Amino acid sequence: MRLFLLLIFIYPFFLFSQQAGEFKFDLTKQCLTDTERQFIFKEIEENIQLLNIDLKSDHRKNSLDFDWPLQKDTSLAFNNYFGISNYVDQDTAINSILDYNCLSRSYDGHKGTDIFTWPFPWYIYDNGYVNVIASEDGVIINKHDGYDDDHCVNTMGGTWNAVYVQHYDGSIAWYGHLEKNTLTSKQIGQSVVKGEYLGKVASSGYSTGPHLHFEIYDSMWNLIDPFQGTCNILNQNSWWLNQRAYRVPTLNALLTHSAKPVHGCPGINEEPNISSSFNIGDTIFLAAYFSDRQSGDSAVYRVFDANNNLWQTWNQVTSTTFNASWYYWKRLLPQNGPFGYWRFEIEFQNQIFSHEFLYTNPLFIEDKQNSRRDLILITDILGRKSPIDRNKLLFYIYNDGSVEKRLIYK
Repeated sequence: MRLFLLLIFIYPFFLFSQQAGEFKFDLTKQCLTDTERQFIFKEIEENIQLLNIDLKSDHRKNSLDFDWPLQKDTSLAFNNYFGISNYVDQDTAINSILDYNCLSRSYDGHKGTDIFTWPFPWYIYDNGYVNVIASEDGVIINKHDGYDDDHCVNTMGGTWNAVYVQHYDGSIAWYGHLEKNTLTSKQIGQSVVKGEYLGKVASSGYSTGPHLHFEIYDSMWNLIDPFQGTCNILNQNSWWLNQRAYRVPTLNALLTHSAKPVHGCPGINEEPNISSSFNIGDTIFLAAYFSDRQSGDSAVYRVFDANNNLWQTWNQVTSTTFNASWYYWKRLLPQNGPFGYWRFEIEFQNQIFSHEFLYTNPLFIEDKQNSRRDLILITDILGRKSPIDRNKLLFYIYNDGSVEKRLIYK
């Protein structure tokens, strides 16, 4: 065993070592100053007076049961799309942190729940894959929109884009850091129902990456922590319809990449390098992305070839608890195939998840006369160079001038 480990250390091209670990979403500074927060309260109070509404007297719903305030677009293939970085700080003392579960998953003075998108938050942002939705029925009582939403350094500052909804018991939910010009078209004074679209997750205001800041006040404008727990001194009961556990170990995504995935800021260095199509002899990067993985969590990884034979398998046990984590392994695909659809699989938390990728040999193709032709290019219907994809008409162009149309069905 020692010899095997030594060989990996000396000859990293054997490609069997695990890389990466924690993804640190550094949200540890106030997203709103006290002055900004008071200004928002003043705006809300003025709007209530101008609209002449009193939701406290509307008894359609005096008790609240919040739904989760985020929803992924159906086109996002990830198994899960978020993690939690910070809960409400229950301890009002300076330089002292306490969350509802008597731990310190927050930062000093934090007044909301921070839910960040993961993995590849800027890829999710660019494609608008995650919606912010109303957790409860209510009326839009304030809005901020039109401000920069691609901040990756907390000190970039500025006003955030946000929607504020007052519920029928008089409480108010703040949905902050949204993407500009994606907010609901509904105006202040119009009602929304639970699950209704409010905007897209982004990184406006004081923010270090795409996330939702979810902040709640009761009818007397006292701060609320929606999570019930031993150390929640703000309110006795949970405000969730179904409160999730403090940690829920989850596989967010199982992916393959053409190169090492890089996490960073927009336009600087986030490079997902996601690919599900590989050619003969390619190096493939097999990666798993988790939220709330806890110390001692075990996972079994398997790769099956195109004939459904087990090609490789390995185990992994994490030694540390992370809000978000990721791991990747490099593998050199065998020169002799077999070619076709391979399967990358993980067994985690008593569930099996899988991801398919296509492995092909496009260098030489044999025609009906058993003569060899060199494949020069694969294009789409518009003549653009294209990767091999399923359910897409492709044109295979060979060195002898011949062209084949192919459609690989899913």
